[in-house]
Amino acid sequence: MTGVSGTGRHGVIHQYYQCVTNRKKGGCKKKTVKKGFIEDLVVTEIINTLTDDYIDDIACKISELSAREGNTDTVKRLRRLLKENETATANLIKAIEAGKAVDILSSQIEKRQLEKTDLETQIAKEKLINPVLAFDEVKFFFEKFKHGDVNSMTYRMTLIDTFVSRIYLYDGDDARLEIFCHASEKGINIPIGEPTSGSPMGQMVEISGIEPLTS
Repeated sequence: MTGVSGTGRHGVIHQYYQCVTNRKKGGCKKKTVKKGFIEDLVVTEIINTLTDDYIDDIACKISELSAREGNTDTVKRLRRLLKENETATANLIKAIEAGKAVDILSSQIEKRQLEKTDLETQIAKEKLINPVLAFDEVKFFFEKFKHGDVNSMTYRMTLIDTFVSRIYLYDGDDARLEIFCHASEKGINIPIGEPTSGSPMGQMVEISGIEPLTS
């Protein structure tokens, strides 16, 4: 479905979601649903979903995914070289302690230390490109959504963009709203039931007496 707007006979702007097929070609029997009502329903359901357990679970998954993606092949190679550098430096120090050529070995140690600094710099740059998100950081980010202003359009848009992957609205005997969140294969089903003035089915209308907005 896609968003549509129109003006009523008294100049009031009305906003709806309408089937794309119906809008472009006609023939679709799905009725248009009022935008405000359906979005209120989605926002309320998402906020109710944000329990402590849910936030902990999603924060853990994102943190683990971030750690895996941050450990790129380049980072692995640089860390391997860094470990080899540290081992070589330790061996040079042992050689000095054993009384071997101090001047030559000291020069080699200095060279290894410069290499180590360069490797650490490269690793830091790679981490900036693919930052690893800690569990507590992710949890703090999601907890802020629990107490947002539901009347704020910015909050509503951010909430939906962050958590909602897709939404399906079913008519008929199995009338329901199904919300799919990111990182979840299981949809949240909200039964609609018999049409009433306060239900989504009661908010579905045939667009009549509405004139398209003009620029």
